Amino acid sequence: MATVLYVDDEAAIRRLVRRWFEKRGVTIITAESVDEARRMFAEHDVAGAFIDVWLGKETGFDLYAWVAQHRPQLKERIVFITGDVDAGVPEGTQLQALGRIVIPKPFELEDLEAHVREWAGKPLRRSGQVAQQSP
Repeated sequence: MATVLYVDDEAAIRRLVRRWFEKRGVTIITAESVDEARRMFAEHDVAGAFIDVWLGKETGFDLYAWVAQHRPQLKERIVFITGDVDAGVPEGTQLQALGRIVIPKPFELEDLEAHVREWAGKPLRRSGQVAQQSP
């Protein structure tokens, strides 16, 4: 299964996302800062990443610029997360930043799942479902 990176400075959200996807058979790693995320990209074979826009002194856009330079094959597998979306944006409108999809906070965990399925190239296990062994 693919390894997915979730970058957010909010620890509670990182824990929630990690637990939810682990129950679905996804290897998920988390980072709270741009520096930590860079280390995760260096240490793991990341298939895709969700990156919060506001991460303290550096932004998700800074991390995206680093990915574009150091892991260009992943540029199309970055999805931004942010709480700074105008309430007047019609529901169902696909938001984008730097040509990438933006998912507004608060989000449903299912909002992330379609991206993970695409990155993994196969369906995710449902919560409580036992992984099947390959022959």
